[in-house]
Amino acid sequence: MFTVADARRFAIELFTQSAMLKTQRRSSLLLDADVLLQRFLNKPRAWLFAHDDADISSIREAFCAAVERRCTGLPIAYITGEKDFWGLPFHVTPDVLIPKPDTELLVERSLAIVREKAAALPPERPFFILDPCTGSGCVAISLLHTLEAEGIKNSSCIAIDISPAALSIARLNAERLLSAETQRRLYIIAGDMRTLPETLVRLRESSSPSSLIFKPIRFDLIAANPPYVPSALTQKLLQDGRSEPILALDGGSDGLDFIRILANNTRTVLNHNGVLLSEVGEYHSQAARRIFESAGFSDVRIHQDLAGQDRLIEGISEQPLQG
Repeated sequence: MFTVADARRFAIELFTQSAMLKTQRRSSLLLDADVLLQRFLNKPRAWLFAHDDADISSIREAFCAAVERRCTGLPIAYITGEKDFWGLPFHVTPDVLIPKPDTELLVERSLAIVREKAAALPPERPFFILDPCTGSGCVAISLLHTLEAEGIKNSSCIAIDISPAALSIARLNAERLLSAETQRRLYIIAGDMRTLPETLVRLRESSSPSSLIFKPIRFDLIAANPPYVPSALTQKLLQDGRSEPILALDGGSDGLDFIRILANNTRTVLNHNGVLLSEVGEYHSQAARRIFESAGFSDVRIHQDLAGQDRLIEGISEQPLQG
């Protein structure tokens, strides 16, 4: 017999012996154990507390194997294959960054902008959004899912990533989480944000369905969560076994390489008064502000997350429209 209590004791014992986990609080380790139990039993956490002596021998082997994987530092989300973000269950693997609660601020601010600006557009004019480093698709999909629920259906989005594996996961999440109608307004394509204008020109000249929608390709909103962790800190973070893709974390020596690319490469693809939003690190938000201002963005502002840390930078493009 193997009970819920036995499973918890087994997990805590192994976790506290793990070099990767032993410094974590017991409450955090217990939560990890319970998340795994919830996943394998398909039960809420309250059920675990109420059924401490329930026999769960049927999942013993799978649960113990998952606990051992967690002891290597592998995040729970990669073990379960799922991470909640914006109230939606996103599929994740080590090919994509695990969606973080901080990034919900990017979705929240993006939605506020869409609600304000899309309402002022004529019915036949879509509101165009670009997610230039989509990863799991969590930002683009969360935006379109919420807008559909609110009855705002004149928004279309292009989601770009350089990683073929990430694109596959983003497409899977779109299929799982969006209605068929909304999926038709999301275009997930391969591309490199470092050569963003060229990527969009190739799309416009292609015969794909999205090329018919985005002509000319200019956006009202760019919502980006680029790599912004300084290289040295990235290497330090990855020492804990988290296995997140370095491609999605490493922002160069000062963490600002891709912030510079965004600021300098996107003004030509933004509509007049289009908005660029980017997640940033609290340690270089003021430097990011200066980059936005030097690139010609106006009304540059920084938004803070729930912890009071600088997390999001916003700027408005006054680039005059050209043919």
